[in-house]
Amino acid sequence: MDVGQGTATALYQQAVSGTFRMERGAAERCAAVYTRLVDTCLEQQLLDAKRLHQVSGFGGFVSAQELQAGFAAKGASVTDALLGIKEAALRMAAAYLQAGGAFEEADALNGRALNVAGEAVQ
Repeated sequence: MDVGQGTATALYQQAVSGTFRMERGAAERCAAVYTRLVDTCLEQQLLDAKRLHQVSGFGGFVSAQELQAGFAAKGASVTDALLGIKEAALRMAAAYLQAGGAFEEADALNGRALNVAGEAVQ
């Protein structure tokens, strides 16, 4: 599910190609908004969502087990969506930094985004 990753990747590619540029200080302030979202909000939500993968207490009936499996699948879907949002936010931050000429910082955030893209729901 694309929750903004495509848009963020396109913006990053525009910054890399030089068609998207901005003043460095403004770029750093824009990037800070996205990194703050990841660090102060999404990390905790991901931890909470991952706990939904292991639901219990539904009983032994087949219908209860099916219901339990359905809730666990929904927990995995929430985690996938949050990971997508995290990847998009990191890539947006990288795009702004790249557009502002902060190339090393942009590369670091793009690397974090790539790591998130590789995370699998466990």
